[in-house]
Amino acid sequence: MESDNKENIYRSVNSLGLTLYEKYKYLTENDKDIVKLKKQIKEIAVRKNLSSIMNDTKWIELQQGIEGLPFPPAYNEKLIQWDKAKFRFNDYENEPAFFGNWSSYWEEGLPIFFTIEWLEIRPKHQKYQGRLVSPKIVDETEELIQLLNNLNIPFEQNNGSVIIYGYK
Repeated sequence: MESDNKENIYRSVNSLGLTLYEKYKYLTENDKDIVKLKKQIKEIAVRKNLSSIMNDTKWIELQQGIEGLPFPPAYNEKLIQWDKAKFRFNDYENEPAFFGNWSSYWEEGLPIFFTIEWLEIRPKHQKYQGRLVSPKIVDETEELIQLLNNLNIPFEQNNGSVIIYGYK
């Protein structure tokens, strides 16, 4: 019965005529597992002596702003409850050949915002040109930085990546 209620919350949210922000707030306040997770994240932040840098509004503005870029850049996240990230872009020799999924967590895109310790964005990607031709590197670093500045989102640049901290 519990999973039916959860399923109904997610199924019904699209029929409520809510904005993306309202959907996010509704789901994160009405899914009991997420409410419990939010409490755990607050405890972890206190234990790690971290302060919140971003908020839901800024994350959603970023998520929506990405739609205006030439391509959705690949990203890597480090969630606050993890000891370390799964990888770093600098661990690899080549630029990513994939795009980032910037949809909402309930569509299996970005993580739940309050869990993001940092987001590493790689605003370059390899564009396949054929088997015998080297891939073309497409770079939207300037456009991404302009978007972040327009949204007043603090960031750092590091070896071709742009890093946004959810907590620091």
